[in-house]
Amino acid sequence: MTTDPVSPGNNRPIELDGNVLDRLAEIICGDDSTPYYRTGRQITALFEAAGWRRVGDVGGGRREWVLQTLRRRRDPDGLRRLLLRLADPREYLDDDEARRHLVGDLNGILAFEGYQIRYTSGRPELVTQTPTMKRPAMQAPLELTASLATILQDPDFGHHLTARLNEAHICWQSGAYTAAVIMLGSLLEGVLYDVAVAEHRGGQRPTDHLESLIDLAGEKQWVARDVIDYAHVLRNHRNLVHPKKQIKQHYSPDDDTVRIAWNVVVAALNDLEQLRK
Repeated sequence: MTTDPVSPGNNRPIELDGNVLDRLAEIICGDDSTPYYRTGRQITALFEAAGWRRVGDVGGGRREWVLQTLRRRRDPDGLRRLLLRLADPREYLDDDEARRHLVGDLNGILAFEGYQIRYTSGRPELVTQTPTMKRPAMQAPLELTASLATILQDPDFGHHLTARLNEAHICWQSGAYTAAVIMLGSLLEGVLYDVAVAEHRGGQRPTDHLESLIDLAGEKQWVARDVIDYAHVLRNHRNLVHPKKQIKQHYSPDDDTVRIAWNVVVAALNDLEQLRK
């Protein structure tokens, strides 16, 4: 795989999906579970060091303020400068371990959009690459330890979804990668919908819209956050069932794509079984 530095001569503008911006806001802020944490004043200083003028003071919740700031000023050059400053060692003079942890998280979400932070002579640069769902922990196929019979309320529904899982595996092994991804996405939708209905405790009834179901699973912590991030990418690939979308994106799944999609579904099923036991 080749990479090309993002430079004034690069024709590809820097664009980040709304879900990626949301995760970027979390990475900028940090929390008690990460080795880095920025106060409101430090967040403002970061934006100013990246050349973002007149951002004002952080008001209300830190993450929401950062997210709204990113959404309001989503210009390609500004995003580029912010990403580079976020990875700049000069932001972490006394804690390089925090920088390494943050850049690992940052590259994890940038991979979805086809970017990567790398270093040349001690300074970060943003390079482009083929968009991917790869992370080291997702390379080897995960083992399915969950039973759909344990997760789902309806045995007949479980039978049909198990058949879809088996068909997805056959498609994968046969080289029918697009079919496998679509099948895996539909399986995830079915399982999450059944769990959402089973866990419903009043209020508006859950929808069978996959994006909403993935968000709900993340909000309720039914599935690990890292899996939720991948699930949103799988959702986008599942939409390749629409031929016009595939042609527009100039993208076709390959063996790596299906391996990651398989791991997303298997990891989600393993987490959901623990919830339903």
